[in-house]
Amino acid sequence: MLAGTAGVVAVALGGTGLVVRSQLPGTTARVAAASDGGGRYDPLVSRLAPGWMPSGATVRQRGTTRDRLQSLTYLRSVPDPKEPKAVRFVWIVELTLFAPGVRPVPARTAEDGPLEGLTFGSGKKVAPVQGMPAELLPDPNGYTLEWAYPSGAHAVVTIPVTGGSRGTGAVGPGATAGTGFGDRTPAVARRIAENLRIDGNTALRFPFALRLPAGQHVVGAGTTYADSGSLGGTSATLRVGTSDQPKTWSSISLSSDIAPGKHVTVRHGFMVQVTPARGVAAATLTHGLRIFGEPRDPSTWRADPIRG
Repeated sequence: MLAGTAGVVAVALGGTGLVVRSQLPGTTARVAAASDGGGRYDPLVSRLAPGWMPSGATVRQRGTTRDRLQSLTYLRSVPDPKEPKAVRFVWIVELTLFAPGVRPVPARTAEDGPLEGLTFGSGKKVAPVQGMPAELLPDPNGYTLEWAYPSGAHAVVTIPVTGGSRGTGAVGPGATAGTGFGDRTPAVARRIAENLRIDGNTALRFPFALRLPAGQHVVGAGTTYADSGSLGGTSATLRVGTSDQPKTWSSISLSSDIAPGKHVTVRHGFMVQVTPARGVAAATLTHGLRIFGEPRDPSTWRADPIRG
């Protein structure tokens, strides 16, 4: 979720040419994660490495925050026969790794997410996952399997309800109606969990690079890769701030294939959006911003988006 209260600066750019091609050297992820989920979480490196996922995903999203959590979402969407410019979600799988001592946040905060309000240890005990104690959390919005590592880190696989509104057809822990997998939901969730590695070392890649203002550091990041024709296109976001407090965060994001709407008319280009935190001038975030490659083609994106 983007943070900032000082306003938004958006720049729409056509698809006939890009602003600047920066010459960034090829880089690799800077840290290797421990297999039990401990240690520092680099917001520019994804530790989640699924060994198996359901086939047919049309959108893949990665998200990170500094020292707190990592997430990975796969979803399958198909055109909605009732809405020509819309899609219908067939299934969604959400993976989350919480650092030791970190818990899902209460609802209605700056980091609300699919696990908001849930408490580790409140679920129904089930067979261990990868030899670790596991439980089925009482999630009214889907099927949520969680297990704990010796370091105190927690990993979670959630298969939310996709039919109708979130929560439709889900009754209590272990509900599977409306997830897209039906009675196979528990087996799908367990297969994903048993084959998930949390010591991956995948650098998040971006179609832009920038210089950080003095005293700022990266506190979070996110990327979305969507197949051609899928809702949302591609996007990449960096959150920067002076501390881990959300009120200090600013965000810089680039989105392509924006769906036409009441306030957005970009069709075949991309849009850069800057959301500065209170007291931060947008110009300090955009100064030195460089866009390279083809923002609509993630294969041209590069790691390490911070320029020296």
